[in-house]
Amino acid sequence: MSARAIIYGTIAIDTLITPGGRAGSVLGGSGPYAALAARLLTDRAHLVGVVGDDFPDEFTRALEARGVGMQHVDRAAGKTFAWTGEYEDDMNNRRSVSTLEGVQETWQMNLSPQLRESELAVACNVTPRLQLRLLEQCSGARFTMADFMESWILRERGYVDALLARVDMALMNDSEARVFAGTDDSLEAGHALLAAGPRYAVVKHGSAGATLFHREGEETRIFRCPAWPLIHPQDPTGAGDAFMGAFAGYLTTCLNGGNPAWEDMKRATAIASVVAAAVCEKFGTVSLFALTSRELARRLARFREMTNWD
Repeated sequence: MSARAIIYGTIAIDTLITPGGRAGSVLGGSGPYAALAARLLTDRAHLVGVVGDDFPDEFTRALEARGVGMQHVDRAAGKTFAWTGEYEDDMNNRRSVSTLEGVQETWQMNLSPQLRESELAVACNVTPRLQLRLLEQCSGARFTMADFMESWILRERGYVDALLARVDMALMNDSEARVFAGTDDSLEAGHALLAAGPRYAVVKHGSAGATLFHREGEETRIFRCPAWPLIHPQDPTGAGDAFMGAFAGYLTTCLNGGNPAWEDMKRATAIASVVAAAVCEKFGTVSLFALTSRELARRLARFREMTNWD
């Protein structure tokens, strides 16, 4: 039987500005991106979070129609988390125009006994204090994952270090990992992440792919995965969250008591890279809603051809 994953992240209403256009009041947040990606690979992933009373019913219906259960998402009086982001011509670079914490700021997580027994705990991009709260309530999880953000690395380093010491796998993009490690070298940054505690680390290179690191005794294994080629990306928002969700979704099928095989971790990296690239094809979560398991399988077969050599 596959493992059960709990996915915790922000559930948001986003406004997105890119060189290719603008999309206002769209479904966003690290939680929905990760959950939609995970659902492509498993039916054993549960989204946890909070929304305000302004959260559109059509967003709820759309998520449920794709198999994302909303029964563990609380609704509170007040505003839903909202974010406006603007991307430069090089869409690896962006800035936050505005952030409204809304009900996320005061919400107190209290997981049901059923969810506390989940084998896989996935802490998406929220504050490290909230990510630690998830891990505290899922203390029996066999495998834990956490994503990070540069602002938290700079402003809440103590919590970041505590989180890294608790998780099995840490995910950062290039700039986050280099800031954390105090280096300009991404390979050195990956080793620094492992030294901080996790057994695994992923450094995401945006349009250049991702690198998986694994600490095994005195040795460090490395797997370098290219990205799915995109000619005209529209919006990279949520690609990293979808990467994490797809990775977790695949792990539910091969968790092996918390010790997945190295080949499965490599396969998860490749799957996550293909799903993350798909997100960038349209604004917001549109591509994830459109992507089917059949289309994902077709792309993975093509990706295997692109990257296989003898």
